[in-house]
Amino acid sequence: MALLRYIDEQGHLKTKTLLADPVVIGRAPTCQLVLPSDMLSREHARIELVSDGRYSIRDLGARNKTYVCGQLVSETLLNAGDIIRLGDRVIEFLDEGGPREKIDLDFLTPDDREPPDCGWIKIRAPLTLSVKQVEKLACLTGHLAMTSRPEDFADAVLSGALLDFGAERGFVALRGESKRELRVIAHRSLIQPKGGSLTPVSESFVMAALLQSVAGRYPESTAKVDLKSGYAATAMVAPLTFRGEVVGIIYVDRPASNRTFPAASEHMMAAVGAHLGAVMAESSRRLVDSATREGAAWMSTLRRLQAAMAAPVASSETFDVGTKTFPGRARCGDMCDVLHLDPQRCAAVTVDAGGHGLTGLAQASAICMAIRSTLAVSDDALMDPALMFGAINEAIASSPTRQVVPCTYVGIDLASGKVAYINAGGMPPLLMVGPGRLITLDHPSLVLGVDPDYTYEVTRVDLPDHFRLVSYTDGLVESTNTAGEALGHQRLHDALLDREAFKDLDHVLQTVKDVWDTHLSGSEPDDDASLLVISRG
Repeated sequence: MALLRYIDEQGHLKTKTLLADPVVIGRAPTCQLVLPSDMLSREHARIELVSDGRYSIRDLGARNKTYVCGQLVSETLLNAGDIIRLGDRVIEFLDEGGPREKIDLDFLTPDDREPPDCGWIKIRAPLTLSVKQVEKLACLTGHLAMTSRPEDFADAVLSGALLDFGAERGFVALRGESKRELRVIAHRSLIQPKGGSLTPVSESFVMAALLQSVAGRYPESTAKVDLKSGYAATAMVAPLTFRGEVVGIIYVDRPASNRTFPAASEHMMAAVGAHLGAVMAESSRRLVDSATREGAAWMSTLRRLQAAMAAPVASSETFDVGTKTFPGRARCGDMCDVLHLDPQRCAAVTVDAGGHGLTGLAQASAICMAIRSTLAVSDDALMDPALMFGAINEAIASSPTRQVVPCTYVGIDLASGKVAYINAGGMPPLLMVGPGRLITLDHPSLVLGVDPDYTYEVTRVDLPDHFRLVSYTDGLVESTNTAGEALGHQRLHDALLDREAFKDLDHVLQTVKDVWDTHLSGSEPDDDASLLVISRG
């Protein structure tokens, strides 16, 4: 179902469902969506259903033109989350049947200065809000249950903020593992157009909220709007805060509008950031508490099944093998398997079925058994597992009860001095080749079960006499602390680069456990994580 969402003259949120009949928007009483404003033409634009269930918008010769995602258009197809500007009014286009694409942050333009000569204004608490603004703030997430996902809160707040501020684009992002890294969890109007480009944003302006914990807007007055600066013409940003810490940012702008955001909006924007940061953190806590309370018995059953279905992992005379499981509160299902073919050869498999319940456990076990059975009858499959993975992939893709499960395979042959691997949607294995020397086996392939015709390719690298091979599931690096910050690949890599970590198998396992415990500081992640280490020398 597609619909339009907008703010009416009384400041109330309204929606209009789009069906097969065209919808003309304008200020004339005969329009299907009437928006009384002198900035709109009598018949400003028309939205209609076209082929493949998509909707298009066409400008009807309006004096103040039609903009989609901040870009001037005469006619274009609409995507879910697009923001339409007609004169001084903004409308959000929503389509439940349309995909919500991920975005990157290439439109953030690195620069060594603040936005040029625009009177950039920064504020910190305390804030001054009107009673009406406080009411709006309370309504931003009022329709969502406190057990909703944090991403749902971010999406709802961003949508409401865009309409309330009359903004045309925006995103919400959490702080990443590095100082200047952002992970987008909600966005509007920032899909890269085919054959075009997005109006860029000053990176220094966006990062001020993250690094300086300030809310900001530019420019300070209409006289300072510069449509030729190369940046979005007018913008606001604020930090997401929780318990005094900055956990992310919210950003909105008008790429090509000469209307500035009023001063009152800046204080409201800062309050929105504080509200969103707190409500997302509270949601995470309540979501986990609910899952733990209601699913405790089922999780206990799944863990018992997981232990019963997993093959025992043991060392050999040549290879020292060790595993460690980090349990999650709400999801489990990871499996590790090691098969020793002879003193010179072994294979390791890591499967991530966390969150897929009993079906995921059964499929993870089936993958491990299929690899064991193939290696038992085919010597070539150890170092050339492409055909084996192709057959497993086709079987999963054709199953009516399939679950898409990431899997990482590593084959080791000391005689040839090679390691061969296929990473089917899992985490890239890490090869420690000496104290302070780490190689990421980063050649990803498609996760099993998506495309039955996908062709897997094997990657082979040289293997030294002494090494530590580290394989793990995503729950390890995606585990978050109380501030919502993920452990991340960089912390794991930095820990394994310590020269003491290479000493032996136990030192590798203890190093990873220490970085896990230090990062989480007693908090419990939702997802489980499995760690497998194979050591020689």
